[in-house]
Amino acid sequence: MMRHEMIVSKPKTFKFENEKEITKMRDMASEMAFETGFDKIDCAQVALAVSEIAGNALKFAGKGVITIRLAHNNKGLEIFVQDDGQGFKSVKKAMEEGYSSMAGSFGIGLNAAKRAMDELIIKSKAGQGATVIMRKYLPIPEEEIEYGVISLNDERYPVNGDAYVVKEFKGDKALLAVIDGTGNGFNANKAATFVKDIIEQNYKSDLTAIVTKSHKNLRKAFDISSITSCVMSLLLLKPRSLEYVGVGDTTVHVMGAPQEMHLLSQPGLVGDIRPPDLKSRRYRCGRKIIIIMCSDGIKPHFTEKKLPLEQNAQRIANYIMENYRRQYGDATVLVAKRKR
Repeated sequence: MMRHEMIVSKPKTFKFENEKEITKMRDMASEMAFETGFDKIDCAQVALAVSEIAGNALKFAGKGVITIRLAHNNKGLEIFVQDDGQGFKSVKKAMEEGYSSMAGSFGIGLNAAKRAMDELIIKSKAGQGATVIMRKYLPIPEEEIEYGVISLNDERYPVNGDAYVVKEFKGDKALLAVIDGTGNGFNANKAATFVKDIIEQNYKSDLTAIVTKSHKNLRKAFDISSITSCVMSLLLLKPRSLEYVGVGDTTVHVMGAPQEMHLLSQPGLVGDIRPPDLKSRRYRCGRKIIIIMCSDGIKPHFTEKKLPLEQNAQRIANYIMENYRRQYGDATVLVAKRKR
């Protein structure tokens, strides 16, 4: 989807002391979100978050100040709501779902704002007021990056033991993952699905921390006498670099760079008795690259010259599946094609 040119430039700061002023700020925030490039749904979410947090500041402090500006990378909006009220006795407790203060329903508004925005941070000390920082980021435009994915189960089994994740965040980053549960069938599906959920809940975390958490949680959640483990690849794509952590026999190719790269994984299993030896590697890369991530159901012996890289990401993924799939086993191909 094409977006109009971003025209928000300077931060805007407003003071509020009544509901009418909050309504005007809510409408202004929605307008600024639209000018930044957000669609109508996202604009409404920004307006909701401003209304809820400013409304709570008014209720518990009597007044406040709101500042709206572009995020540091110009990929979204950053909103500060400050007050000089009593603050929070425990910021950690305030961030818990369902929190409600003794005075009323602060937690309801806070949770609504958290769901509407990509990030919400509270800075406060008891008796010294509070600052709530909210951020919402634009999705990466389709003109900049596109994805293609195909994942097929072994025809001998009713479920797929592979899984994958694509999560964009902060307007210019994408986490890509391929998970391959040990074996086939329901046990493999159980492990892959379990780890996929962990990745989706922690996709902004450090890559090695995600793998470590996946390993520990698999060990805790399932009977150690059963085979509930997996191999996995995690790749964080940034504007001019990428970071990679892999465990087991998944395959990752980076094409379109000065030279083709084959990213190496560490031996082992996530969830096995021994924790994997994790090494996160960082690589510089250009803007125009193609990342291909495969589970072991795909033969890894393909090169740039053998693939239709001029086609879109989904067609590249389909081509690899059709021409390099092994006879047996679950198979997944995930392609990310960054075009500019």
